[in-house]
Amino acid sequence: MPVEADMYDKIVDAILGLPVTNLSSLSAGEDLYEPYVWSLVLEAAERMGANITLLDRNGNPPASFWFRTQPSGIASVAHPYCHATIEFPDCPILEAHVGIYVSGRSKVKHECDVAVLFKSEADACRDNNAHPRFSKAILTVECKFYVDATVGVGHGRSFLGLINDIQNGERYFVATRASNSVSKLFSKHNKEYELGLSPLSPDLETRLRGSFEKAFRDFKSEFA
Repeated sequence: MPVEADMYDKIVDAILGLPVTNLSSLSAGEDLYEPYVWSLVLEAAERMGANITLLDRNGNPPASFWFRTQPSGIASVAHPYCHATIEFPDCPILEAHVGIYVSGRSKVKHECDVAVLFKSEADACRDNNAHPRFSKAILTVECKFYVDATVGVGHGRSFLGLINDIQNGERYFVATRASNSVSKLFSKHNKEYELGLSPLSPDLETRLRGSFEKAFRDFKSEFA
């Protein structure tokens, strides 16, 4: 089975079998990779005791799920984009999104392929057509899908520049292809990453999901 079909199956599992409006098992890998990583975030949250709810932009349960395949503002009405809420007992409610912008320390907007942020911040940004503040995102993931090409050091350095502007919370870099040079770069700077990640590498899935679980563990501990 092609990796795209495997990723799609993971996505459908995460959204409880809802139809996906704009994706299928035949969609491009780069369009499926971000929702696939998003599905691992939701798995991690559930394993840490969260209740997951799927919602559309208006806060209603969707009949079908629409994922962003291009970055846009969280308030965008270009399509009926959907997201998930993550609710731990006695903690502020979180939202998990694919392909939104956040505002960095420099006030420059940055694309976050996967982002988990406070629902209160997301609500305010939808009401005011603004980008969420970086300080309100507890977890973000940069996702790179490659079939033949290799992740270059330039991508790694760009990621380091990004997280310098959005320092708060857990920041991850994941890609489908391994790269010794990028691994060395991130190890040197003590950054979170997983290279070679896909459904064809279940051990790497487990390790990354474990990292996400630790992020949610730390979030929960703040409100214990």
